[in-house]
Amino acid sequence: MAEPESSSSKILYPAVAVLLALSALFGLFVLPRLSPGVGGMIGAEAPDVTLPVAANGDPGARMQLAELKGQPVILDFWATWCGPCAVQAPILERIARRYQGKGLVVLGVNVDDPPHVASQYAIQKGLSYPILIDVTRDASARYGVDKLPSLVVIDRQGKIAAYLTGIVDEESLSEIVAATL
Repeated sequence: MAEPESSSSKILYPAVAVLLALSALFGLFVLPRLSPGVGGMIGAEAPDVTLPVAANGDPGARMQLAELKGQPVILDFWATWCGPCAVQAPILERIARRYQGKGLVVLGVNVDDPPHVASQYAIQKGLSYPILIDVTRDASARYGVDKLPSLVVIDRQGKIAAYLTGIVDEESLSEIVAATL
């Protein structure tokens, strides 16, 4: 015959469940914003990278970030298997279209897929901005990317204005972009 539960056990289990739920929420929404690259990179010169174009550009072309100096740039580090990246892609498409007349350049940097897979994904999602491939992950390493999606906003002077991880809401991103224009 089992002993009856004590009143302290009845309180302890719900308290542990609440603590676990709060920890999960903290892990999902707060920790992704505290990426190691965030603090040290803001205001620093954006590392120059040259990457092959997989979609929305000349076949076989390569894009060099240094050639875009004078224009604000968003680098979106992503992969096709990344659920949050799929949520963020349409947001970036709307931002790219909204600010293209003001010189904004949005570049998707795929970190984990073959070029044809990234290209098909761009077509499927209706993305119009260039999709680049970080085959060697050199760009990811130079930007300290260890979480997907990661966004790097670069101002007209080639300095990193913002470094964001996780899904960024459209209004917040629009405010950041407007400040870099």
